[in-house]
Amino acid sequence: MVKEHSRFQLEASRLGRTVVFQVTVFEKSTRNGTRLYAETQCSDPLHFMLQFIIRDATDFDGLLSRFLAELEHRGFDAGRYRLRLDGRWGDWMGLSGVAQQGSSGDRRRKAGSVSEG
Repeated sequence: MVKEHSRFQLEASRLGRTVVFQVTVFEKSTRNGTRLYAETQCSDPLHFMLQFIIRDATDFDGLLSRFLAELEHRGFDAGRYRLRLDGRWGDWMGLSGVAQQGSSGDRRRKAGSVSEG
């Protein structure tokens, strides 16, 4: 069964333009447990449409980390995000506290530091 898990907005910049992504997170329950799915899209002057699809995340933090990795891969600089709670948008929160384990940027920084030394 698929149902809505949560919603969040994330503000990111690319090519001097700030975009606010509104993302709906869906929860799919199976015999093996619960998985989260999310999808959003935007357009920019160079592309008609950019789609961001996250599948099979185990929890919200993992889903957010994977979304941040996709944003970084496509040249976006993520700034802040907020959650929708009880029908109202919460306060904007910085992304510095969000674990970005496994993101491509972390792998690049680690690889760069190893090759330099």
